[in-house]
Amino acid sequence: MLRPGSYFRHEQTAVSISNNPMLLTALLCIAWTIFGLIGHDPWKSEEAVLVSHLVRFTSGDFCLDLLAINGLPLAGPLFYATALGFMEVWGSLLTPHDAARLALSIWLLSAILFTGLTGSELWGRTQSWIAPLLLIGSVGLLVKSHQLSATPVLISGLAIFFYGLATAPRRSMVGGIWLGIGVSIILLGTTAQNVAIPLLTIVLMSLVNFRYRGLRFISSLAIAGLIVIASAGIWLTILHQSDSTFPARWIAHTWSGSTDSFRVPSFNDIIYPASVLPWFTWPTWIFLIWSLWVEGREGLKRKELQLPIVLWITITLVLAFTNINKESGLAPILLPFALIGSIAAGRIPRSVGNALYWFSIMAAAFFTVAAWIYFSASYYGFPQKLSEHLLQLQPGYISENRNVAVLVAALITATWFLLLFNIKRRPESAILVWAINLTVGWILTVLLLFHWIDERKTYAPMVHSMMKHIEPNYGCIIAQVGPAQRGLIHYFGEIATTDIYIENHGQSCDYLIYQDISGADNHIGLPWHMIWEGGRTGDRVERYRLYKREIGLN
Repeated sequence: MLRPGSYFRHEQTAVSISNNPMLLTALLCIAWTIFGLIGHDPWKSEEAVLVSHLVRFTSGDFCLDLLAINGLPLAGPLFYATALGFMEVWGSLLTPHDAARLALSIWLLSAILFTGLTGSELWGRTQSWIAPLLLIGSVGLLVKSHQLSATPVLISGLAIFFYGLATAPRRSMVGGIWLGIGVSIILLGTTAQNVAIPLLTIVLMSLVNFRYRGLRFISSLAIAGLIVIASAGIWLTILHQSDSTFPARWIAHTWSGSTDSFRVPSFNDIIYPASVLPWFTWPTWIFLIWSLWVEGREGLKRKELQLPIVLWITITLVLAFTNINKESGLAPILLPFALIGSIAAGRIPRSVGNALYWFSIMAAAFFTVAAWIYFSASYYGFPQKLSEHLLQLQPGYISENRNVAVLVAALITATWFLLLFNIKRRPESAILVWAINLTVGWILTVLLLFHWIDERKTYAPMVHSMMKHIEPNYGCIIAQVGPAQRGLIHYFGEIATTDIYIENHGQSCDYLIYQDISGADNHIGLPWHMIWEGGRTGDRVERYRLYKREIGLN
């Protein structure tokens, strides 16, 4: 290595990393998973609705409240149970939403682990650490997986199921056990239509490969079926103990929710995921294309390549026939992409590897400098012009004591800088360096910038301000707002609202919360009288108004 780079290189460390990449990969995956799960309020997304559900469950009958959820379900009982368990264990140290979000670490780490095990089962030791790096290195998975949703549960269940599917022809009992566990997690932890993915995968594999038509695989399916039946039976027994009518109600609710999710895809249903996929799966799709090119037609004859391709096809089909209106819906497709991409990652052309290697380093260096500059502007007020700009975007922002975060961020930045000089150039180095840079960038964002971002995105101050104008002895409150905003009003304001004009026990509702666009003049007349108007600080679009019903007027 040319000087001055040689001054930062420790040859023994470089050799150790090169010979034992699993340890660095494991540490990287843990850091990628943990950072970003805690330390910020629920934002306007799916987690706003889910966190309001969790708060409701803590104060009532879990089974009854679960069945009382209106509309299509967002998650299954296993998701809620693990989140509530973490809220119970960590409730004294963390806020409820942080404790619930911390439960996602179980699902994310298990998905990463079983992706590595599957790569090892299919192709060998090298893929056992490359496949997880391609998974966590996918840009689209980063933010969405750290927000409260059932997506990490689905990815975990699919990863476990797929490991069982890969293992079953060689070890029928072990494969059957993991098949059953994976399908059970998908059935009880996510929405029921996702079960179509493993079922369709099994059917297609039995058609394309003779190993999945033999007695050994049939015995694996029998074991898996018993585990799924037992898991569902335990849950139905819990429901029956609460009320004898609950099992039938849950089955009907689950069936209607899953069937309602399927529809014939329209043109927009196809265009949206197709437009998102290139950046969502970056840079994994590069390695996927190269692996398919290297393997060629001969590779299609082997189960090692047939398995992830079939999983890719089934996930695509299920997603195509369900309404994908958010980016996180594409997350399951990253599993086959990472597994296929890991096949020929070590044989990628040197020019492509070097391009990705230097692109990731330059991008990470730029972002690292930018993160520190923006943090300095928001915390220390330097550079002054940037600081003034940030204050214009977020008026009244006050940075709390961030000395610990600054110290940790400085140590991570220094470690990252030294680590880059101690990774030997190998064909797989581009993937490793990309995953390191993406993870370090994410950690610096969490430590240095999340506080400012959270101040801009949180609804807590707005809801607390609005609640000061609501008398404690109200009858009911109408909320003409979006589902995420309703969930946040419920969570931060500790009030339940209705979204339609109805009579409540013979009495008209006392308050109306109305969401509008800034500058619009949508007049609401008698019997309503506006008593408060506001929005998030710095938000120039959304405005909210609180109306009170005039006594004696209808």
